[in-house]
Amino acid sequence: MSDPSVLPVQAYLLACLLAGVIGLLLGRVAWIERDEPGGLEVSLYLGCAGVLALLYAIRVASADPLVMIGALQIATPFLAAMPVLWIAFAFAYAGVDEWRTERRLIGLATPAFLWVLLAWSSRTHGLARVSFEPIVEGPFTLVETGIGPVGLAFVLYAYGLYAAGILVIVDLYRRTGNRYRLQTFVALLGTLFPLLAGVATVVDLGSYSTVDWTPAAFVVHGVFLYGVVFWLGTLDAAVVARDTAVEVMQDPVIVAGSDGRIRDLNPAAERILSDDAVGESLSTSFPRLESGDEHPITIDGRQFDIQEDPITDPRGTDRGHVFLLRDVTARERRQAALERRETQLERQNERLEDFAGVVSHDLRNPLAAATAAVELARHGDGDADALERAADAHERMDELIEGLLSLATAGKAVDAVEPVSIEAAVRTVWSRLETGSATLVVEDADETVLADEDRLRQLVANLFRNSVEHGSTSNRTGPGDSVEHGSTISRPQADDDVAHAGDGVTVSVGIERIDGHVTLRIADDGPGIPGEDRERVFERGVSLEDGTGLGLAIVGDVVEAHGWSVRAVDGPNGGACFEIEGIEVAE
Repeated sequence: MSDPSVLPVQAYLLACLLAGVIGLLLGRVAWIERDEPGGLEVSLYLGCAGVLALLYAIRVASADPLVMIGALQIATPFLAAMPVLWIAFAFAYAGVDEWRTERRLIGLATPAFLWVLLAWSSRTHGLARVSFEPIVEGPFTLVETGIGPVGLAFVLYAYGLYAAGILVIVDLYRRTGNRYRLQTFVALLGTLFPLLAGVATVVDLGSYSTVDWTPAAFVVHGVFLYGVVFWLGTLDAAVVARDTAVEVMQDPVIVAGSDGRIRDLNPAAERILSDDAVGESLSTSFPRLESGDEHPITIDGRQFDIQEDPITDPRGTDRGHVFLLRDVTARERRQAALERRETQLERQNERLEDFAGVVSHDLRNPLAAATAAVELARHGDGDADALERAADAHERMDELIEGLLSLATAGKAVDAVEPVSIEAAVRTVWSRLETGSATLVVEDADETVLADEDRLRQLVANLFRNSVEHGSTSNRTGPGDSVEHGSTISRPQADDDVAHAGDGVTVSVGIERIDGHVTLRIADDGPGIPGEDRERVFERGVSLEDGTGLGLAIVGDVVEAHGWSVRAVDGPNGGACFEIEGIEVAE
């Protein structure tokens, strides 16, 4: 029995009793308010620490070795529970719910449970405790158990759990910043007591080496944890929920410090940035995010809007920025589809108006001429050319109807493209046209592009017809000879225009590739297009000769449907030249 008349024994007994009472009382209070995050674990931690302190007081005060050993064996499971309760508190306090599952907590507690069983049975094998003999040291008489190999493993395991809990608290501070620095500091400071007491107990640091300092230290640690949760204010549900919500968000969240370096990423942000992005400069890892010039930005085929919010401390000092990247891919696709639909409807309305104009005006004129010629032939007024004029009028109407049918399909949106050889399309179209003595020259057009093949051929065919019909060498009048009639720009025609359509004209085709796109040029050596007329030739109803005014309008619609652009420029040989730009190369 320890000598109760000696001051060190009295002081230690008083400390153990006081610690035990405080631990049990605070544990009961914490149990009542255990709904706070970490409150249940603090309650159990204080309760176990209080029981340990009272049982150790019994071991110090008792004169019977059997009572000492009995108190030691009863205290064993409470001692084993301390590191498990600490790590459970750290998980609960930090909101690390994925580690608070029943299976994982049982896994963490299993080594402690095995140690308890081996400690209880150590008299038979000595794996956990070596001996159970009373040792007298100064005024203290205590049972010295010693540490077996399993006991040493348990000590390392317990310190490992305490270290893991410290890391969880430190990580919480890293995620929440200075707002909860006091709680973090108090929690970490209290953890030092059981760690240092354990070292002082295991390692002989001076007098009374057999005295165990950990029971009272556990209670002190529990008091610190109680203060963190119930006095200083825990990380309340809103903060924990906010942290959890950020972790499970599908939208990337990036936190940058005031120095411009990335401090934190949620899992969604980690999927779009490199693994070592944390700590790197934002301008290096994600320059488009920092500049904010592009909205929305495109990453791996998806589009994101950027919401940037400053981080300030209570004094208003700039601490960094939070970037929330909202995935707006579906919204942008819907918007693009809506805009395409609106554009299509506008084009359809325009074509309907054009169709109405052609039917009401352009078709009505040749129809009236044909009707008049037929009436003259029917009444036999001696006009020998009446039927020929009627046939010409019907041919004119046929051309207009064919142009209207082509115009109806040319402006439809291109739903699918396929690889098309430009040279093959050009030569196929030329072989099917009536080109007379016109000559085709194809220069370096061996390129495969993405297009709707039928409409690309339609475009090329209309440009070829324009060159053959309006660019013959027998029909070259100067720009000053043009006369404008309504919406048709007509030129004085030579008498043999029809007979010599295509006579002597040379049509050249060439391409130029720039940055994955191709510019297609189709030119002739005819009279060309005056500069003041080049913008109008793609309008419906506008013709430089006595044509339908639909051929080049169809070219413009095919180009627009593909998302390309077309313009009329000076040809290399002085004739007309058309450039179609923005044709995507098929890789």
